[in-house]
Amino acid sequence: MIGILIVSHGRLAEALISSVQFLVGNLKRVKGISIWPKDRKEEVKDRIRQGIGEVDEGDGVVILTDVLGGTPTNLSLSFLENKQVEVVTGVNLPMVLTLSSYRKGRSLREMGRLVKKSGRRSIILAKKLLRPNGG
Repeated sequence: MIGILIVSHGRLAEALISSVQFLVGNLKRVKGISIWPKDRKEEVKDRIRQGIGEVDEGDGVVILTDVLGGTPTNLSLSFLENKQVEVVTGVNLPMVLTLSSYRKGRSLREMGRLVKKSGRRSIILAKKLLRPNGG
């Protein structure tokens, strides 16, 4: 089973995990890491390294981060040298739901693509959905 590590500014990671657990029950091999302005980069990298170790049972880890260019993503990118890590930015609830539902029996790369697709598909301008002809 692929591990899930969510790295975010503030409490977003824990909130996403809590919300998904509310919907589908307890999640295994999932961890959230919150980053705060006072945190030192090396300390955060150590927490990410430790988190990878906690959720990886041999199939790899998808690291979901909140925003490209932000500290959570920038620090997570240093773990891409490990072939058993995939980083996907722009985390949202549908992405975590997708990972929690489909991560057994799939490759790490396949899950990365599936999660990206799920996240993009879930972003919809509601007015266009409700009124497809612009009316």
